Amino acid sequence: MIPAASCEMLTGMVRRSSALSVVVVAALLAGFGASGQTPEVLRVERLPASLAGTWEFALADPPGGVAELDALTFRPLNVPGTWQKSGVPGHGTGWYRVTFDLDPSLVNAPLAFVCPQIRDVDEVFLDGLPVGRTGEFPPEYDKGTVVERIYELPPSRTAVPGRHTLAVKVYNAGPRAGGITAAPRIDSVSSAFQGRAMREAPRALLAAAFGALGLFSLFFYLRDRGQTDFLYFFLSTTGTAVFIVSWLSIWVVSGLPLSFLFRVGHAGMFAVPASTLLLFLRFFERPLTKAHRLLLVAQGAGGAACLLWPRADDLYYLLPAGFVLGAAAAADVTFNLAVAARRRVPQARLLLGGTLLTVAAAAFDGAGVLGLGIGASVDFALAGPAFFVLMSCFLAAIAERLARLRLAASTDPLTGLANRAVLFDRLTLEIARARRHSHPVALGILDLDGFKDFNDCHGHVAGDRLLVSVARSLTDSIRDTDLAARFGGDEFVVLLPEADATKAVACLERIRTSISRARVAGTGDGATASAGVAVFDPAVRASVSVSAWLRQADAALYAAKAAGRDRVLVAHGAPPGGSTTGNSGSHEQGVRRVPGSPL
Repeated sequence: MIPAASCEMLTGMVRRSSALSVVVVAALLAGFGASGQTPEVLRVERLPASLAGTWEFALADPPGGVAELDALTFRPLNVPGTWQKSGVPGHGTGWYRVTFDLDPSLVNAPLAFVCPQIRDVDEVFLDGLPVGRTGEFPPEYDKGTVVERIYELPPSRTAVPGRHTLAVKVYNAGPRAGGITAAPRIDSVSSAFQGRAMREAPRALLAAAFGALGLFSLFFYLRDRGQTDFLYFFLSTTGTAVFIVSWLSIWVVSGLPLSFLFRVGHAGMFAVPASTLLLFLRFFERPLTKAHRLLLVAQGAGGAACLLWPRADDLYYLLPAGFVLGAAAAADVTFNLAVAARRRVPQARLLLGGTLLTVAAAAFDGAGVLGLGIGASVDFALAGPAFFVLMSCFLAAIAERLARLRLAASTDPLTGLANRAVLFDRLTLEIARARRHSHPVALGILDLDGFKDFNDCHGHVAGDRLLVSVARSLTDSIRDTDLAARFGGDEFVVLLPEADATKAVACLERIRTSISRARVAGTGDGATASAGVAVFDPAVRASVSVSAWLRQADAALYAAKAAGRDRVLVAHGAPPGGSTTGNSGSHEQGVRRVPGSPL
């Protein structure tokens, strides 16, 4: 018989041991719960069927591969998510395993395992049979992180309803972010590929649009090598197109190493801002400062590092640098565009708006890339279209400036009429057209009477206003098919295709009358004009040179001045001098040599 004291002591020990057991069990349960829930059997009843949930995981790789998985010590792990954030430190090769029940209604249906992202290399098995692989395991390591997995399941297994085991071998080269990081699912093969095509179609179209812009600009650059704006635009847009294309899953079947595409995608984050900065500097004719050179060198070094660095996994560490350098380039462009817009530089406001839109979109997307809890994803869903809008505006700005430059090169800056170069080209063209179609073409030269006296009396500013008034009289009195040009000083030329002497005199008389009636503001005075007309008619004369034709009209002009000014005379007979060739200089000299010509 046990003494009462001993009984009490034994009872106390049992109570204490029971309490301790409860604590230990609770602690174990707590620790078990911290690592995840008990692995469950997932049900695949309808498509698509999500496989997100609690899987088994072991950070180990048995020598026999999938056949020896039962020898591993698995722990529960939530999918999707990285195993490091789920409490499994380290990197290397790990195995995921999950069991699912396949509904009889899905038997014999073409099924696929789909997973948007696995970091970094994977191989999938169904009931021990290989299903698919993306990337290459060491020692021939090839990173396949950004590629969506679509693996068709073996028909021999999907023909059997009931329970099946899905095993996924994953290799992660870095110290963090390894594993199945996006929700996997079971889906039909056709739906999986159609879904991927639908998701990637906008990016593919965007890349094609950038490529089209680049080819368009390259075409114009090859036509005129002096327009380097188009060359810089080509580099920027083409680089953007390559950057976008490098993230498309279509490259999985190309045979190119996935790590190379990964490198190209990251290099584009340095190359695109650099080329765009150069484009802006060239377009606004800004000097390349030391700060610009340092920034461009840093961006070039970053791009080169992305392509040449031994470990592709280290490129993640370059992402912040890429964003910082890109932000610096964007800040420089934005600031200078704001200054240009304030100074009312053409197209500056339009480009400033597009730049601000692109910067905001890139900041939002970049926040997602850097894992800040907001933003889109690495495909730059917002920044890409915003940048396309900006570059489209930029191409329009380049084209508009080119048009202004060409207009300035072909027009007189004071009057807006065609200049001498355009006139001589058009004279040659109209002679050829007249011979080809056998119709006459008329040329009229008009000179103001006493323009020097007007300038001396009222000043050069008033004289300029008089010339502008004359130009207006010319353009208001001719047809759309005619040409009015300033030949120099107070001398003007009117070219009248398909016009005989009668029509030409009528036109010049309208112009002469309009000029004589006009008065220059602030002076109360105006001027008169004299004009000479020469007609080239293939029915009368086989050919005529430009210089000879001009001299013939010139002779009529000075005859009009000698006859009392303020009149129109028509030249008759052969051009004086009999010359068949000449230039503007010989023409001017011929004018000065006319005897008794009033100046």
